Amino acid sequence: MTMRPFAILLTVGCLVMVPTAGCRRGESPRAETGAAKSAFAVCKRFGSGPVQFTIELSKAEMTTADSVTCRMTLDVAKGYEAEFPDIALPEDVPGAIVTGFDESETTKGDRRIMCREYELEAEYEGTLRLPKMEVYSHRAGEVKEDVIETDPIEVTVKSTRETAGDLELRPMRGLVTVEQMRAQERRVWPWVAGGVVGIAGLVALAVWLIRRPRPAPPPPPAHETALRRLGELAGKGLITAGASEAFFVEVTGIVRDYIEQAFGVRAPEQTTEEFLASMMAAPAVAAHRAVLEPFLVAADEVKFACVRADMEAMQRAFDTAEEFVLRTAGVGAGQTDGRRAEDPSPREGGRS
Repeated sequence: MTMRPFAILLTVGCLVMVPTAGCRRGESPRAETGAAKSAFAVCKRFGSGPVQFTIELSKAEMTTADSVTCRMTLDVAKGYEAEFPDIALPEDVPGAIVTGFDESETTKGDRRIMCREYELEAEYEGTLRLPKMEVYSHRAGEVKEDVIETDPIEVTVKSTRETAGDLELRPMRGLVTVEQMRAQERRVWPWVAGGVVGIAGLVALAVWLIRRPRPAPPPPPAHETALRRLGELAGKGLITAGASEAFFVEVTGIVRDYIEQAFGVRAPEQTTEEFLASMMAAPAVAAHRAVLEPFLVAADEVKFACVRADMEAMQRAFDTAEEFVLRTAGVGAGQTDGRRAEDPSPREGGRS
């Protein structure tokens, strides 16, 4: 009778302990799951807003026989632009060898997640130190930039002894994967080479434009040549000097050359009589026969009959030649390019 109460109490105690033990066993897997969520031993976050930057390291300590994974993540909100910090690996991390590189980009809601992951190995024991870095960002369409500054992060490196077999099994470091990393980064040399080719092309084009054969400019109109020669004749002062023979030789030569160039009449090789006869084939010249005939006859008297002409006769001959050129060139009789018969000073000093 005395054993029954004790047995009852023992049975009740066992029933109470079983559920309790079951609850405790169910809690431990949750704790393990939470610990396994983070595969990185070091996690540093910088920035708290539209742009956030995170640096993660798989180990805080390593040996010369293994490697550490460094992940850099840019979390950028919609409407913003950001760039990874300007860091050159392994130059900016002395003692490190880059043996792996990967880059990815995803979206999460309205945010863009960009990730770069490096695999680093240590050459010697000591410390691998990630330097202080700067992340630049700005709102899309704006020039003003914001800067996120990071803190230096260090990884302790311990030495280890490796057997010959271990060294043989390990892949050669830093040959292929570094090239893959650099291929995904900003390429400078193609732009430089393209710029050099472009400049060389521009130089070649400029040389060709300078040295290319250019067509000869068309000769000036016949009336412009005649008026220029008349101006040069006036500048010689033959009228003032009374050199009638030299003056009439030049003035008739100018008129005959003008007629040949402008109307195709072979005036320079013909006598006055032949010229007046052939002039009828050119209506534009024949209309001025009444003016040209006394002009040419007077010139022949001075050149061949040794008749001396005074200054007034020479001036009238000059005005006749100029008026003929202007009229046949379609210019009004009064437009004499600044040389007027009523103005004695240009006639005496030479008109241009």
